[in-house]
Amino acid sequence: MIMAAMLITSLGLVVTVADTIPRYDVRSTCRKAVALTAMGEGGRTVESCMAGEEAARKDVETHWTKTPTADRTQCVSTVRGDSSPSYVELLICLEMTRDSRKRQEDERAKSRKPASKT
Repeated sequence: MIMAAMLITSLGLVVTVADTIPRYDVRSTCRKAVALTAMGEGGRTVESCMAGEEAARKDVETHWTKTPTADRTQCVSTVRGDSSPSYVELLICLEMTRDSRKRQEDERAKSRKPASKT
Protein backbone atom coordinates (compact mmCIF):
# COMPACT_ATOMS: atom_id res chain seq x y z
CA MET A 1 0.00 0.00 0.00
CA ILE A 2 2.83 2.38 0.81
CA MET A 3 4.42 1.71 -2.59
CA ALA A 4 1.16 2.61 -4.35
CA ALA A 5 0.96 5.88 -2.42
CA MET A 6 4.58 6.69 -3.26
CA LEU A 7 3.96 5.95 -6.93
CA ILE A 8 0.90 8.17 -7.06
CA THR A 9 2.78 10.96 -5.28
CA SER A 10 5.79 10.71 -7.58
CA LEU A 11 3.57 10.75 -10.67
CA GLY A 12 1.99 13.94 -9.36
CA LEU A 13 5.43 15.51 -9.04
CA VAL A 14 6.27 14.73 -12.66
CA VAL A 15 3.11 16.44 -13.84
CA THR A 16 3.81 19.43 -11.59
CA VAL A 17 7.32 19.76 -12.98
CA ALA A 18 6.04 19.72 -16.55
CA ASP A 19 3.26 22.20 -15.76
CA THR A 20 5.54 25.00 -14.68
CA ILE A 21 8.53 26.53 -16.39
CA PRO A 22 11.60 25.50 -14.41
CA ARG A 23 13.74 28.06 -12.63
CA TYR A 24 17.42 27.84 -13.49
CA ASP A 25 20.41 29.62 -11.95
CA VAL A 26 21.54 31.00 -15.28
CA ARG A 27 24.08 33.34 -13.72
CA SER A 28 26.09 30.31 -12.64
CA THR A 29 25.58 28.71 -16.06
CA CYS A 30 26.72 31.91 -17.80
CA ARG A 31 29.80 32.26 -15.62
CA LYS A 32 30.82 28.72 -16.56
CA ALA A 33 30.10 29.33 -20.26
CA VAL A 34 32.16 32.54 -20.34
CA ALA A 35 35.02 30.81 -18.52
CA LEU A 36 35.01 28.08 -21.17
CA THR A 37 35.17 30.53 -24.07
CA ALA A 38 38.78 31.67 -23.95
CA MET A 39 38.46 33.31 -20.57
CA GLY A 40 35.81 35.77 -21.69
CA GLU A 41 37.47 36.84 -24.94
CA GLY A 42 35.48 37.22 -28.13
CA GLY A 43 32.82 39.55 -26.74
CA ARG A 44 30.99 36.98 -24.65
CA THR A 45 30.19 38.31 -21.20
CA VAL A 46 28.10 37.07 -18.33
CA GLU A 47 25.68 39.94 -19.01
CA SER A 48 25.26 39.08 -22.71
CA CYS A 49 24.79 35.43 -21.80
CA MET A 50 22.17 36.37 -19.20
CA ALA A 51 20.35 38.49 -21.79
CA GLY A 52 20.28 35.51 -24.16
CA GLU A 53 19.02 33.24 -21.40
CA GLU A 54 16.27 35.69 -20.49
CA ALA A 55 15.18 35.98 -24.14
CA ALA A 56 15.09 32.18 -24.40
CA ARG A 57 13.08 31.94 -21.16
CA LYS A 58 10.51 34.40 -22.52
CA ASP A 59 10.25 32.37 -25.73
CA VAL A 60 9.79 29.15 -23.74
CA GLU A 61 7.14 30.89 -21.63
CA THR A 62 5.25 32.02 -24.74
CA HIS A 63 4.92 28.47 -26.09
CA TRP A 64 4.90 26.48 -22.83
CA THR A 65 1.17 25.79 -22.51
CA LYS A 66 0.88 24.84 -26.20
CA THR A 67 3.71 22.30 -25.90
CA PRO A 68 2.63 18.72 -25.17
CA THR A 69 3.29 17.65 -21.58
CA ALA A 70 5.42 14.70 -22.72
CA ASP A 71 7.73 17.06 -24.66
CA ARG A 72 8.03 19.44 -21.70
CA THR A 73 8.77 16.59 -19.30
CA GLN A 74 11.38 15.06 -21.60
CA CYS A 75 13.18 18.34 -22.23
CA VAL A 76 13.08 19.51 -18.60
CA SER A 77 14.58 16.17 -17.55
CA THR A 78 17.24 16.37 -20.26
CA VAL A 79 18.30 19.90 -19.33
CA ARG A 80 18.12 19.22 -15.59
CA GLY A 81 20.61 16.38 -16.02
CA ASP A 82 23.22 18.93 -17.05
CA SER A 83 25.24 20.58 -14.28
CA SER A 84 24.64 23.96 -15.97
CA PRO A 85 20.97 24.11 -16.98
CA SER A 86 20.07 26.66 -19.63
CA TYR A 87 16.86 28.11 -21.04
CA VAL A 88 18.58 28.22 -24.43
CA GLU A 89 19.12 24.45 -24.23
CA LEU A 90 15.53 23.95 -23.05
CA LEU A 91 14.21 26.02 -25.95
CA ILE A 92 16.32 24.12 -28.49
CA CYS A 93 15.16 20.78 -27.06
CA LEU A 94 11.50 21.86 -27.24
CA GLU A 95 11.92 23.13 -30.82
CA MET A 96 13.69 19.98 -31.98
CA THR A 97 11.08 17.75 -30.35
CA ARG A 98 8.27 19.77 -31.96
CA ASP A 99 9.91 19.67 -35.39
CA SER A 100 10.56 15.94 -35.13
CA ARG A 101 6.95 15.25 -34.16
CA LYS A 102 5.68 17.43 -37.04
CA ARG A 103 7.89 15.64 -39.54
CA GLN A 104 6.67 12.24 -38.32
CA GLU A 105 3.06 13.41 -38.61
CA ASP A 106 3.71 14.69 -42.14
CA GLU A 107 5.29 11.38 -43.13
CA ARG A 108 2.35 9.43 -41.73
CA ALA A 109 -0.10 11.70 -43.57
CA LYS A 110 1.81 11.18 -46.84
CA SER A 111 1.81 7.42 -46.45
CA ARG A 112 -1.98 7.40 -45.86
CA LYS A 113 -2.71 9.45 -48.97
CA PRO A 114 -3.89 7.33 -51.86
CA ALA A 115 -1.63 7.39 -54.90
CA SER A 116 -2.92 9.72 -57.60
CA LYS A 117 -4.20 8.07 -60.75
CA THR A 118 -2.75 9.31 -64.01
